[in-house]
Amino acid sequence: MRTPLKKLPAQYSDLTQSCKAAGFFETSINSNNYTASHSKKHHLLFGSYPTQTRAVTGLLTGHNTLRRHLHLLGLLDSPMCRKCGVREETSAHILCECEALASPRHVYLGSFFLEPEDIRNLGLGAIWNFSKATGLT
Repeated sequence: MRTPLKKLPAQYSDLTQSCKAAGFFETSINSNNYTASHSKKHHLLFGSYPTQTRAVTGLLTGHNTLRRHLHLLGLLDSPMCRKCGVREETSAHILCECEALASPRHVYLGSFFLEPEDIRNLGLGAIWNFSKATGLT
């Protein structure tokens, strides 16, 4: 039996619902507990490739090796983007707005710039290919 995780903060509810709607994982919310199990769609998309799973999950949840997260953990002095140096290096910045990544974003995600809501419509494979091409995760 899996040990339930703590309830997610409110800001993650939209992301959780988007991932659930896409079938990336199944959720069951039970009062103060949150549990997630990978669905068959996960295996269809990534098979048994933990690197892809970790990178895409990290980008979608913000728990990754991007500078803002490492800065919050006390592992880096600066959270600024290593590609553009203008804004904090967050998942939203990398996936949607970093000007230095506009070209690979267009190639792999279909647009030079995205709105956070657009992420819901992207395939997990496209996010993985973009992540791999940028070398940031």
